[in-house]
Amino acid sequence: MRYILFFIFLLPSICNAQHIQRVEPPHWYTGMANNKLQLMLYGQNIGKLLPQVMHDGIKVKDILDVPNQNYMILDLEISPDAEAKSFDILLRGRKGIVARHRYELKERRKNSNQRATFSSKDAIYLITPDRFANGNTENDEIKGMKEGLDRSNEGGRHGGDIQGIIDNLDYIKEMGFTAIWINPLTENDQSKWSYHGYATTDYYQIDRRYGSNEDYLKLAKLAKEKGLGIIMDQIANHCGHQHWWMKDPPTKDWFNYQGKEYVE
Repeated sequence: MRYILFFIFLLPSICNAQHIQRVEPPHWYTGMANNKLQLMLYGQNIGKLLPQVMHDGIKVKDILDVPNQNYMILDLEISPDAEAKSFDILLRGRKGIVARHRYELKERRKNSNQRATFSSKDAIYLITPDRFANGNTENDEIKGMKEGLDRSNEGGRHGGDIQGIIDNLDYIKEMGFTAIWINPLTENDQSKWSYHGYATTDYYQIDRRYGSNEDYLKLAKLAKEKGLGIIMDQIANHCGHQHWWMKDPPTKDWFNYQGKEYVE
């Protein structure tokens, strides 16, 4: 009987548990020229909780007021000697800690700020990855993603991927190019016309129909070994309407949401 009473006692706490579902950016770095970092936390009804960052080298300077209480936006300051390590971000309520997220401050790669960029000296080869080469047929169809392979559809997915680019690095090099500009490889989980990459639904994840984040790093490494630079095409001023921000926007006014679901 004691065990039954114990579980009944805990049930309200379990039902009311709060969680940090997302943090963006998902990690950050030491040694940046700008020591300011803004984090966006997302979770059901976390907006009124009190944040605490468990890292001696990081201070919470401000908490931005957002009307949607599922968000918390923190302005942080990172000291120049902050240690690169994993640490907890805690959210406290009236009765103590109610949510916890493990965050990582990574060590910045030595001399990464000296990395050479492209210039007028480069001959740049532009690639729309879905239309270039299919190097891995196993990622043509990804369960749970809204659009699958359809080579008969001019606006559909045709199967090109990161492996296809890797397989053709020598071909690109032999043509005399020194850099590759790749149309966006980040996730575009739209139900149609997503092949171009300009309707981002996750800024921190390579679209699985192209490969993985690790595949992208592999491409950059192999290209560098052949004397080819990689230009990342990243869109900051718009995203796909299936991005999770659009499903539960920070404020309805920001996106002219008007309380309605977006329809394709």
